[in-house]
Amino acid sequence: MERYFITEEEKKEVIEKYPTLECENSIGMMIEDYMSIKCKVLTGTCTYRSGSKNEYKNCRLLNK
Repeated sequence: MERYFITEEEKKEVIEKYPTLECENSIGMMIEDYMSIKCKVLTGTCTYRSGSKNEYKNCRLLNK
């Protein structure tokens, strides 16, 4: 079953395990034991696996 983490309240319970959710406008989707996190920006999306640690802070979009 899928579970989404969109609001700050939803993210609170898993932010320690998945710090990438700190990314501005991030959306997390957990399917069984796999978490997919997208950091949404107005002009595109950067996606990282949970093992990427702080890589999300370097999210740059090519068309900027």
